[in-house]
Order: sequence, then structure tokens, then C-alpha cells
Amino acid sequence: MGGAFKQILANTRLTKPPHTLNASDRRAKELGWEVVNPASTPLKQIVIDDGQLTYTENGNGELVILVHGDLGDYRAWSQQKAILARQYRVVSYSRRYHQPNSPANGAVDYTYRRHVDDLISLIRALELGPAHLVGHSYGASVAALVAMERPEMVSSLILAEPNLFSVLSDPQDKVSLRLHRLALNIVQKLSDNGEQGVAIREYVNVVTGKDAFGDLPIEALLVITQNAYTLGPMLRTVFEPTGFDRHRARSIKTPTLVVRGELSPTLYQAIGRELDRCLANSELITLAGASHGLQMDKPADFNEAVLEFLSRNEMAVKRESN
Repeated sequence: MGGAFKQILANTRLTKPPHTLNASDRRAKELGWEVVNPASTPLKQIVIDDGQLTYTENGNGELVILVHGDLGDYRAWSQQKAILARQYRVVSYSRRYHQPNSPANGAVDYTYRRHVDDLISLIRALELGPAHLVGHSYGASVAALVAMERPEMVSSLILAEPNLFSVLSDPQDKVSLRLHRLALNIVQKLSDNGEQGVAIREYVNVVTGKDAFGDLPIEALLVITQNAYTLGPMLRTVFEPTGFDRHRARSIKTPTLVVRGELSPTLYQAIGRELDRCLANSELITLAGASHGLQMDKPADFNEAVLEFLSRNEMAVKRESN
């Protein structure tokens, strides 16, 4: 166990250290044993350019691809995969540089462009037709950009609090964005100075809008800590222009569900509101009692919303084809 993880565990209220968890634990069963024992899930891998993408594949039916957010990997969707796989073919992949993919020194090309190209390549490699894309945070932005650039590859979109800051236009929202950037600049300096444990803690607290780090379950801590090295590279490019703005958003005809949390920072709530206004074929829902974690905070509610949306979209497509 790494020193950074030990430091984080020492500062976090835990009832059980990770090495004592076993498959009979109710919590482990709920989340999927892969979180604390990744070897229990068969992993697949495709090579793209000079890197690789690791993924799991479950179920049958139309293709659903899960795109994780910051400090995550394919395990971030452990509470969604089994449920969705009852009706769909579910692929949960780790974005480039995230566990268990090979990390790069400094990850100088950790950019939206790189992750968008990777997701396009993954959809092609799977050869299963267009995909329903479910993305969270950074991953939701990647999914939206793929739908904008390659609409023929995307059947529908579920965007859970994407980092699409460019859709904001209200003066007060722009003030919130400036404050958000200032806070993340501090986090980036902490990360660059090697204070990784503090940087992770502060980052989680910034994006959730509260002192949430100490209440994270051990499963989330494991995933976050094992992907801590991606925090600095991500923060260096997260505010770079993507080409996605209000005008381009209006060109997206893909059926889209925008999800935000009732307790999320006002910045993320504003992005959800503006996306719903701009997108041509969208609907907005707010998960009660959830913050930026969304699918981890309220998994049952999140899963129900996603399944209901996918089902309605599938029925609409069938009606149109008849």
C-alpha cells in the first residue's frame, strides 16, 4: 500500500481497513467486488496509437459505454454495470492514463482532444454500431464532444454534470466560474508541489461544494487514490477551449438526458440548466440529495433515470422506424 494512500486513510474515518474486506460484505456486494479486488472482473484491452484502453464488457443488446470522470477508472461505475447489463451490452472503460492503463510521465497530452479521439477509436474497435454514451464530469464532456463531432456514432447521451464551462453566459455564473478556477489553481499547485494527499482532499471538496472527502467510502478512496497521478495533468488542461459552445450545442440533435445533483455547487447546476436550454433534444433532471458524485451518491435513483431514458429513447426509435 502506497504512502499517499496510508496518509489519506489516516485522515479519514474508516470502520474497516481495505485488507479485511471480503466478498461476503454487503457493501462489497452492492458495489461490485471489482472495486476492492479488480482481478475478479475479466478485463479486455485495445491498443490505440501509443497507448491502451482497458475495459469490461457485460450483457447483451444495444451498446452502452460508460465514461468515467476525474480521478476515476472503469470501476467508478460498479453500481451501474450489473443493472444496465440486464438490458444492454455495457462497456465500462478506463480512459487513457487511468488505472490499470499505463501512466505517462507527466501525461503531457492529457487533453479533451486525446480522450475524444480515444473514445471514437473505442466505438470503432467494438464494431457494435452506434453507442449510448453515459458520462460523468470530465467523461461527460468527452461524450458530448464525441456526439458533436461524430453524431452517427452516438444513439443517445446521458451527461452527468459535465465540465462544459463554455456554455455559461449569465454574469453571476461567470463569477462562479472564476472562483472555481481560483480554487482549482490552488489544488493544482498542491499537486505540483507533491502534496498529493492534500490536493486530492481539496479537489473532492471543491467539486462537491462541501467537506465530503472524510465521508467517502473506502471503495471510492481506493479508486481515487490509485488514480491520483492523473489529477495534475487533468487540471492543467481542464479549462482549455474545446470548441463546444452554445451555438455548437444547438446543432446536436442526439436525444440527451442532463443530470445534476440537488446539492452540487451552483456552477454545475448552472451548466446543466444552460445545456438543457441549448441542446435541441434534451431533458434535465435533478437527483435529490446528490452532489457531484451523482451515480455514487444516489446509485438507485441514477440507475432508474438512465434506464427510463434509454427505454423511452429505444421505443421512440422503433416508432420512427415503423
